[in-house]
Amino acid sequence: MVTALAVLAFLTSPAGNISAEETCADFNSWVWAQTVYDDDPAAARALDPDGDGIACETLPDGIAPATWTNEIPANAESVDLINVNDGDTIEVWLNGRRERVRLVGIDTHEVGGGYQQEECYGPEASRFLKALLNIGGDLWIEADVEDRDQYGRLLRWVWADFGTGEVYLLNEALLRAGFAERYRDTPNKRYLDELLDAEAFAQDYQLGLWAACDMPHRRASSGQQTGSSRSTESRVPTAVTEPAGDADRTDCDPSYPDVCIPPFPPDLSCADIPYDHFRVLPPDPHHFDGNGDGIGCEGPPA
Repeated sequence: MVTALAVLAFLTSPAGNISAEETCADFNSWVWAQTVYDDDPAAARALDPDGDGIACETLPDGIAPATWTNEIPANAESVDLINVNDGDTIEVWLNGRRERVRLVGIDTHEVGGGYQQEECYGPEASRFLKALLNIGGDLWIEADVEDRDQYGRLLRWVWADFGTGEVYLLNEALLRAGFAERYRDTPNKRYLDELLDAEAFAQDYQLGLWAACDMPHRRASSGQQTGSSRSTESRVPTAVTEPAGDADRTDCDPSYPDVCIPPFPPDLSCADIPYDHFRVLPPDPHHFDGNGDGIGCEGPPA
């Protein structure tokens, strides 16, 4: 399960001002370090001291910031987060209005609930984005060709600044870390080159859904990482997993045996926690299981 504290630890690890000759101490995630290493292995040789092609192997998987810029685009609009609906849809306040925002250029799998069937790696993507954004930071949204989709959602590139000295294009970051695949049927292509590179990275290293799911859009490996994959099929991303035994801690309410949620009071809502679709037992003091089916925070269809 995802915990916001683990993501916070990942984001506040040493990062920001990368030195001329980078070392693993300059990075807060393996995905970021490996991205830099792959761009120029000779210049970044200090990231791979054993020469096996895998950089900074002890770092948590995490996500990578935008490597092509360290500034939020001037035309992006500042927003305040209300809620994370799933891995590619959020709700925000924009100019005094509540808006749903669909991250363009990517597609995460469905979390299930309502008329939707749960799809492979959908809940993982949703939990990751919730944990990531629940820790705070500043958000901006950037328009492209299309303004809204058929459901009335704003179609946007979503930028984040967590105060680490780097900025994150969340659409690209989720794709690179293996939580999403590229959405191909779209005219919104401002960052298409970055998305193509990110998806190739996730496929080459068999990250996230590329290891866990039957994916139709697989490309032939570039050969750059042949024999050096870091598959998350057997290695869950440590940047966003809950520490072992957390559900057995004494400060966790026993009504939610598979996750660690503080007991009542105070009263918590689904928007206050980084979990969804978890098991609920009576008496459910936080009322997460509104329909009484034993599953908490299922949420409306996104």
